[in-house]
Amino acid sequence: MAHDDVVKTVLPQEATFANVMLPLVKSEHALKLESHILQFYQHVSMDKEIRDASAEAEKLINEYEIETAMREDLYHLVDAVASRNEKLDTESTLLLGKKHREYVRNGLKLPIGAKRDRFREIQQSLGQLSIQFRKNLNEARVEMWFPPQQLEGIPEDVLSGLEKGTGDNEGKLLMTSDFPHFLAAIKYVENSETRKRFQLAYENKCVNNLPILKEIVMLRDEAARLLGYPDHATFRLEEKMAEKPEIVNIFLADLRSRLIAGGRKDLEALKVLKKSEMESRGETFDGHYFVWDNQFYGQLLLEREYCVDQKKIAEYFSLENTIKGMLKIFENLFGLVFVEIAGDERSKFAKSGNGTSLVWHEDVQLFCVWDSEDEGGGFLGYLYLDLYSRKNKYSNASNWNLQPVSIRRFSRTIVMLISIRALFARTEPAIIHLQC
Repeated sequence: MAHDDVVKTVLPQEATFANVMLPLVKSEHALKLESHILQFYQHVSMDKEIRDASAEAEKLINEYEIETAMREDLYHLVDAVASRNEKLDTESTLLLGKKHREYVRNGLKLPIGAKRDRFREIQQSLGQLSIQFRKNLNEARVEMWFPPQQLEGIPEDVLSGLEKGTGDNEGKLLMTSDFPHFLAAIKYVENSETRKRFQLAYENKCVNNLPILKEIVMLRDEAARLLGYPDHATFRLEEKMAEKPEIVNIFLADLRSRLIAGGRKDLEALKVLKKSEMESRGETFDGHYFVWDNQFYGQLLLEREYCVDQKKIAEYFSLENTIKGMLKIFENLFGLVFVEIAGDERSKFAKSGNGTSLVWHEDVQLFCVWDSEDEGGGFLGYLYLDLYSRKNKYSNASNWNLQPVSIRRFSRTIVMLISIRALFARTEPAIIHLQC
């Protein structure tokens, strides 16, 4: 292992950026090329055994990284490099400073003994709790059956795709707490009780995460105090632009003072709209405005005051045409070429040399990405789009970089690809994979 080799072959007085930092960073990069993919399948696989194995792999990798990050011998070598004050380029200087701070923030300046052992225990527990939290969230799902009249207002393209009930649910349609169903219901359903039911189901679909969250908060606070910080917020903000909680609180207080008057004015306008809409349906407005009202009446306000009908607009933006159009925009802006791999070529590509599938679901679209001829025509990587909801799949908009790239020339491409996630608010996550 690279870490052991560095410790065995380099003495602190001989430590340099070249013989300490470079081997450590190369080893870290090699691990990430594998670990990102191993941890990814818990979010998308249809197979529970694969999801569980992916979560277990993340647990093992997390334990290894914690153990490595708290190695006293490695810290002494990195500390020796930092003290040497070598003349390095800007990127190397930043890397050295970042790695040195990471060791300190991982408890290596704590005295050997009970405090450091406790800090290690906390880090291991936090890693395991975080994995379980995400696993619970990925697999949490509430199913609800509604008669069609309780779903009036939902776009037809959503309704037509709903499962129809049988037996006790004859004549009803199945909606779930998955985000696409939640968004359609909370935004378009006219029935306020249906919207309320959806809001409560969505917000409470993973109540078993509550004790995990409480434990995480307590452990983070304890870890920060062991390191000498007054709280976790101070620890986290130390390396951020804000630097300390006081600055964040001042900013938020100022923002609140500037927005609250306008917010109250908007709320009164929405209440007037709610009263008018309810009375038009023969219902009585009780003066209350709830969180499950906001999306619905905000959308209604757009339609009535600004003639913006998002359901009509959506008819002109089918998913297939939207993908084509947006990739064409990115081609023009960034000098790229996207070539979809489909049909027989996709089938060939989907199998690795040992027969393992490289495409995790039939819904996944696959593109290879190139620089345009004007930009040199070089191959950049692969783009996977996994845009449809399914059971046990991560349900919110997201992206994953399955094979990270550290070469500078790829930075513009990575930024562009990650921005794709914002395009598909009505569908599902864009899955990003750059392989170089």
